[in-house]
Amino acid sequence: MTRSFRFFLSGLAAAALAAATLSVAAAQDDQRRAPKMRSIPFVSITKSDGTTRYYETNAIPLLINKACFGWRTWLGGPDRTVSLVEVLQTSQPAKDVIAGPETEVSPDKTRATTRMRERVIDGYMMRSWCIIEGDPPGTYTYYITIDGEPRGEFVFCAIEVPEQDEDIDPTELSCPNKFQSVERRARPSAPRG
Repeated sequence: MTRSFRFFLSGLAAAALAAATLSVAAAQDDQRRAPKMRSIPFVSITKSDGTTRYYETNAIPLLINKACFGWRTWLGGPDRTVSLVEVLQTSQPAKDVIAGPETEVSPDKTRATTRMRERVIDGYMMRSWCIIEGDPPGTYTYYITIDGEPRGEFVFCAIEVPEQDEDIDPTELSCPNKFQSVERRARPSAPRG
């Protein structure tokens, strides 16, 4: 093999390696920009100045008219309207329940069943509610059925806070079924021998 041919082959191998490296980097960049296709519980807190901060957690501080909570679920597919049945079960009765005509509340105020049409946008559907006076501490569980198919369960902890502190970080609150937000990361591959 001539020296120039070997030089040509090594240059070709280096170019192939560089192209593969760029391809992997581009795929990783695309993955970072791609929407996260997962379902999550979330909490938002609105401050006195009107700013709102969102947290990926299921720990709800009972901040009256300041804290809201909800769920977002990935359904995929085109934008569309689906049939939603959402059942809320609480561990204690609520003092008051504000519900529209699409919601049936149990006599003891521990269960509310909502039946409605809801939009799926960019593959996601999401719902949320805000804390009002008389919402009880304890467990709030939402059972979600979409187009007649069970699609998820979201369990929240509603936690009394000593003061109506709008600077509280709900991810630091303690509850027995706390959701820990994690993202899957690619495992390093084993070295090849």
